[in-house]
Amino acid sequence: MQIKDLCTSCDCWTITTIEHDDKRATFTCTHCKNEFEMPWDTNTRFLIRSIRHSLKKRTKQYPELQELKFAGDFVKLEPRADKKSGSTGCK
Repeated sequence: MQIKDLCTSCDCWTITTIEHDDKRATFTCTHCKNEFEMPWDTNTRFLIRSIRHSLKKRTKQYPELQELKFAGDFVKLEPRADKKSGSTGCK
């Protein structure tokens, strides 16, 4: 399976490949080839669902994440100011 994720090694958003054998899951960045393992359990599956869900919100702020389509694709995001910059908060 593949997901769009932020690689902590190359600090780029990329396609991450996840392979599992019912005991261990291996996550591999398709850009820099960094790998790490996690136990394949309900917590890991929940983490994958959470990443996919949060990506939907993040894509609204960073539409360039839609460019990630194939293994090896990557995007380096620059921090953006909040669009609600005219707001002064509660009074």
